[in-house]
Amino acid sequence: MLAALVLAGVIAAPIGTVSLLVQARRRARTAGTWPAIRRVVCSVGGTFALAAIVVGALRLFGDPEHLAIDAAAGVIVASLVWLPVTRRWNARGHLCWSSAIFLFVVYLAFVLEWTIDSHLGAASTVGGLVLWLLEIFAALLACAYLWEICDALGSEHWRRRCNRPAPGRVVDTELPFISLHVPAHNEPPDMVLDTLRSLARLDYPRFEIVVIDDNTDDETLWRPLEAWCRRHQAKFAHLENWPGYKSGALNYALRELTDPRADIIGVVDSDYQLKPGFLRRCAPLFADPWVGFTQAPQDYRGWARSRYYRRLYYSYQYFFAVSQPSRNERDGAIFAGTMGLIRRVALEQLGGWDEWCITEDAELSLRLLRAGWSGLHVDESWGRGIMPLTFEALKGQRYRWCFGGIQILRMHWRSLLPGRSSPENRMSIGQRWAYLAGAVQWYGDLLGLLFLVFLLAGAANLATGGGELFRKLTAFLVATVPVLVLLGLVRAVALLRRGTGASWRDAVGAFFIWQSTSLVVARASVVALFARKAAFLRTPKTSEQARWWEALKANWAESALAVLGVAGIVGALTRPTELAGPLLALLLVFPTAGLAAAPVNSWAAQRAALPPNMRAWRTTEWRRTRDRRAFVRGAAAGGLVTVGAVAVAAVALMLAPSRHSVQPPALLHAPPTHSATTSTEPSRGRSTPSRSVSPSPRPAPASPAPTTPAPTPSSATTTPSATPGGSGAP
Repeated sequence: MLAALVLAGVIAAPIGTVSLLVQARRRARTAGTWPAIRRVVCSVGGTFALAAIVVGALRLFGDPEHLAIDAAAGVIVASLVWLPVTRRWNARGHLCWSSAIFLFVVYLAFVLEWTIDSHLGAASTVGGLVLWLLEIFAALLACAYLWEICDALGSEHWRRRCNRPAPGRVVDTELPFISLHVPAHNEPPDMVLDTLRSLARLDYPRFEIVVIDDNTDDETLWRPLEAWCRRHQAKFAHLENWPGYKSGALNYALRELTDPRADIIGVVDSDYQLKPGFLRRCAPLFADPWVGFTQAPQDYRGWARSRYYRRLYYSYQYFFAVSQPSRNERDGAIFAGTMGLIRRVALEQLGGWDEWCITEDAELSLRLLRAGWSGLHVDESWGRGIMPLTFEALKGQRYRWCFGGIQILRMHWRSLLPGRSSPENRMSIGQRWAYLAGAVQWYGDLLGLLFLVFLLAGAANLATGGGELFRKLTAFLVATVPVLVLLGLVRAVALLRRGTGASWRDAVGAFFIWQSTSLVVARASVVALFARKAAFLRTPKTSEQARWWEALKANWAESALAVLGVAGIVGALTRPTELAGPLLALLLVFPTAGLAAAPVNSWAAQRAALPPNMRAWRTTEWRRTRDRRAFVRGAAAGGLVTVGAVAVAAVALMLAPSRHSVQPPALLHAPPTHSATTSTEPSRGRSTPSRSVSPSPRPAPASPAPTTPAPTPSSATTTPSATPGGSGAP
């Protein structure tokens, strides 16, 4: 029965995905009783149509009628259970979500039953259970990504976006006083001066500019900023040997430099140029006394001329075009630092910025929500900054985001568990899910790396004539894993295209930019679990001339793994006449391409066309990035060793030979064999040979590879790292 349910899920999930990606006309009316009834009726109708397709397909595959009907009933029940949760979505989003979750659940149940009942032997059974636990975690990550995808493409009614129209003109005397804080560290002065000039042009009557230079060691960099502030009545402070990095500088500005009249604190990164209407659009939102912060999208300039920067731009856009609106519906938006405003009284009540966390902005928004304040995501872009101009700077940024995200998880995980609201934690279930899923998603890259280890071990085992590992995995890979990988890739690329307006080519390129940073994210996700502190990897906003061997050298670890991936593909293809060989080679193509993209992107970033001033900043950025190194101590290195040991042990256990022949699962109906040595008995399940039939001499699949179902923007193989902005906040 479980096999029939798995096959039903393999049929239903692709149909649900295709239905979601088909673009339908926009409804004029989406709120109210009739639109809600229409969505439910269409979802129920679509569910029964999908069930009918499942019945027809299973009958074509040779399944008995009662099994086909039972499997279709499972699809129906799984769909109806989710109707109350997906009531804002159209039928296409509902079917995509319910069919994918159905596949995850029945697949995991089938895997567990088969692993225990397949006579693998003690060692291989333990290895199979380790893989199963990894698959459960992968399925949870996949659910988090899939929810954002279905929410972005399937939502018809956005409550918090529709109820927040742009406010009309507010009388100047009623507008709050705003203190704009601009932290800087070793930045090119002409870039920071451009930012300050844009702030001076803001169309807002009541604000001040506060510039805090944080530990810049070259006096020629901060003296021009001091002079500009003196001429324009802005406040300036240069801090030397000041602790706390950016958080420490912002706390100093809050305590020592902020005007007593200020009700709102704004944060603007030193590379951003703002539109004049930013404050007039966002400040009136604080008329709601419970709004603690607002966050406008982080946007970028100087990307249109180059293919690499264009794809990098679209990879950044995912977070603010997809993740933030979805989180905002449950009041779970992240405060991402620049282009954000905070209510001063809320910030002071919480004790200011936490200096232990290197992603202090996202950590602050969690504390604000926990204290009962609300946050608002503003859809429109009001300022543009500069993306990391070298690939190495991008990797440093991704490392910092991931490390900070795991720091938040370590410190606040108890606040994110399901539970009732209390005076100490007023977060709703939706808010807790948004922050928990966002932090845990960083481990998608680590899971992808572990999956690559198992695939490489299978390829080596196959090439050397053993094939023991792959024979134990084949059925699962044939039946389910390629479906999940393909569906995840299609969903991610299609969502990038729909959410950002990218072409198909640029959407695929953006996806592989995520993949090319997977190794550094995987490392950070492990290090952050064991190390309390790491180097604060600032993102310089400013390469030497391109040399392809320098790109390889700068990304030697990714390049080495890509070479191993190519060797694995070649090894698998030494068995071209067996299904295992071509299939394993195909599964290795995706993670290998993602790792090989790292040196390619590094070289592309060095050669990409930029305006003259940004070319100079890129040279500065390359020099500064080259001199920065992450450092970790004792426990962190031990953490990396521990994770590697677990992966190697699981592979070794799976390679252990079984004492008995492993019987393959009958995913498809096999007609009974009539012979002198075979007898059959009627049963409700698939026909099976009697005990007098000798088992197949070739051991068959018995335990799954660690799949990462439904990959999305930010993982090495089947699950991307963080939302693309990942899901850690930028």
